[in-house]
Amino acid sequence: VTLGFVDLLRDDFVEKDRSRGIYFTQDWVSLPGVLPVASGGIHVWHMPAL
Repeated sequence: VTLGFVDLLRDDFVEKDRSRGIYFTQDWVSLPGVLPVASGGIHVWHMPAL
């Protein structure tokens, strides 16, 4: 499942494929691809300190 999402984020054009959960064609034109990173992020209790 994770590798499927990584592929989607790298493609410029994604064709509709209901079997993969893609319900409409997506054309990202000139948006650069992204690389997903596993991160713990910022916990809500840390926000006041920022």
